[in-house]
Amino acid sequence: MEKDILNIAISGDEKNKNEIVYNNIVEQMDKLKMTKQEQIDYLKLKITTLENEYQNNMIIMFTIILSFALLCVGIYLLVTDDYVLGSLFILLAFVLTVFKLIRTLARDRKIRNKKFVELESIRNSLNAILK
Repeated sequence: MEKDILNIAISGDEKNKNEIVYNNIVEQMDKLKMTKQEQIDYLKLKITTLENEYQNNMIIMFTIILSFALLCVGIYLLVTDDYVLGSLFILLAFVLTVFKLIRTLARDRKIRNKKFVELESIRNSLNAILK
């Protein structure tokens, strides 16, 4: 991939950057002589990845909101001179956030597929160039 110069095909009919990127990806699929089933598998993988990213983002958002609430309760308890319980709430908020973030990251890494590495690198390069 690094030896090749990345040519970007733009027909003028595209409405946004994503259409340009994916039109070029489809063209690369043809150049790589991917079968229709391999193309379908790639698209299924992309959809699954996007759904998992959305789900992970929702889990992270919920975790941060819950941790913030626990942190606020902990700070309130510290202000009202209940140091032990306040410290426990603050510690619980911290541990919950770290645990969920690490677990979500580990789950996200399991989903990666090595089969379409070249297509993903082309897509990432196109996205970087077209910013």
